[in-house]
Amino acid sequence: MGLALTAVMGQAAEPTIDYSLELKLAYTGTLYSSTDGVNWTRVEGASNPYYVPIEDAKKLFFCSKDELDQPPVPGDDFNTPLSGGVDLGMNWIEPGTFMMGSPEGELGADGDEILHQVTLTSGYWLGKYEVTQAQYEAVMGENPSRFKGADLPVENVSWEDAMAFCEKLTAQERAEGRLSEAYEYTLPTEAQWEYACRAGTTTAFNNGTNIETEDEIYGKCPNLDEVGWYKYNSDDTHPAGQKKPNAWGLYDMHGNVWEWCLDRKSSYPTEAVTDPVGEGTDDYRALRGGSYDYYRCEAKDCRSAARRTGSTSMTSSDLGFRVALVRTGSKNILIPLAKGVNLNMVWIEPGTFMMGSPKDELGGEGESTEIQHQVKLTQGYWLGKYEVTQAQYEAVTGTNPSFGGADLPVTRVSWYDAMAFCVKLTLIERAAGRLPVGYEYTLPTEAQWEYACRAGTTTALNSGKDLSDKYECPEMDEVGWYKYNSGYYNSDGYWMPEGKDHPVGQKQPNAWGLYDMHGNVQEWCLDWYRGLYLLSGEAIDPVGITGTERVLRGGSWSELAFGCRSAYRYYQTPSYLSMITGFRVALAPMK
Repeated sequence: MGLALTAVMGQAAEPTIDYSLELKLAYTGTLYSSTDGVNWTRVEGASNPYYVPIEDAKKLFFCSKDELDQPPVPGDDFNTPLSGGVDLGMNWIEPGTFMMGSPEGELGADGDEILHQVTLTSGYWLGKYEVTQAQYEAVMGENPSRFKGADLPVENVSWEDAMAFCEKLTAQERAEGRLSEAYEYTLPTEAQWEYACRAGTTTAFNNGTNIETEDEIYGKCPNLDEVGWYKYNSDDTHPAGQKKPNAWGLYDMHGNVWEWCLDRKSSYPTEAVTDPVGEGTDDYRALRGGSYDYYRCEAKDCRSAARRTGSTSMTSSDLGFRVALVRTGSKNILIPLAKGVNLNMVWIEPGTFMMGSPKDELGGEGESTEIQHQVKLTQGYWLGKYEVTQAQYEAVTGTNPSFGGADLPVTRVSWYDAMAFCVKLTLIERAAGRLPVGYEYTLPTEAQWEYACRAGTTTALNSGKDLSDKYECPEMDEVGWYKYNSGYYNSDGYWMPEGKDHPVGQKQPNAWGLYDMHGNVQEWCLDWYRGLYLLSGEAIDPVGITGTERVLRGGSWSELAFGCRSAYRYYQTPSYLSMITGFRVALAPMK
């Protein structure tokens, strides 16, 4: 750091000096600033060195990203330090949609490359380079490679070896506090690999070129020579990063060594798919990218769409890998809203269920507003693990209309208020690079709400139990706050003014890990209310699209037991607000 002095000589009769003092910051990595030394913000557009007016510098702290020593931020590339002064560079890959496979007429294409649309809903990181021998040895303590060199790609590693590396690296990074439980190092799926390799291109190679002649399929290919090491420009492996990178800054996606993928090399579909993973029961896994090998790798084998497979225990001097950093196997996600305030979202798989109540359900209205019918939800979505709390609401909107405390559900919010929260959260998460492509924060539809509440049950409550009494019953007490356990009545049965909502998550969750689906506060749904369900065959992704009132579900702390059942329906005008009304947020496909 240093001080820079700027002097300007005046031209007046009496010379004057005008000056300003600046703090000069020389740094590596990404520059962050903070007003309190705790909460850090990336300095957008900062160049090295970075100059700060001295008056501003007095009020700020600065550090580079490496100095933060914290988990990676989605949207940012990063380097993580391994042992012995070795770093591992990881590039952020935005979620998106692409055409996987080879187009008709691509020279060198094989029959297992059917062109089809793939959508990847979550971003991930991918190694900037193939894992080098120095990196492998820093993590595993050994180097199995035939061609020795610290900056050469590690080879002679099986799929099992590569996965062991990822598992050990994950454990080390978590122990160092640089990786949260929500992420893990692993191998990329075939879809993740090809999407990252292409980096927006639709050609045979990621520099926007193709194999141009029949002779180049098995012979010299100038276009490939620009981006990769293969049969006609190498006899062995080469140091990582010597050829031209793709548009997303990834090197050696073509040639050098074949790269193991996480999944099996299964047959492609013809229809569009989302987040595909090759399935099967054999012990073979996909290989991608091609290699230097004279005997096994022509230009055709190094194309973006080219596919191979190998036994999980197979090793060879042209087999290596590239590491990915992805969300853990569970699709549940944790969204940071503010310091100490997170939003837990539970993944809900699509499926079919019986919506409404059977005619003999105690307290039910199965012959009128709760007529039982089959509903099919064709797309998965996320739903809040808890009702939105006051802390979460304030972190997003800057206001809190409720009474109580941070971990109580937010109340006194209208349907419009709830939707405004969802819109703002969508914008925040999109700007942060954490929003799955094609999804938005919103309120659940009535069908999504009941499907998630039931979690596979067909009973009045999501515990798998029915009510033993319409008004007061122990079954309701297990799963939710209602009139008889929330302070609404005293032991003599008299109404008490102390009746109130309770902190989220204190009662028993359902089978899918959702809390307070029964009682505590009523929850707004996206739909307009209609008194009778539309019953013309199976309902597919139903949404109430007309009306004057919006749906409320789940009952509240002031309701009797029958008013908190899975099938119970209520409604109010969208401007209505009350101390018994809140909401639960969904992350669902955009409509």
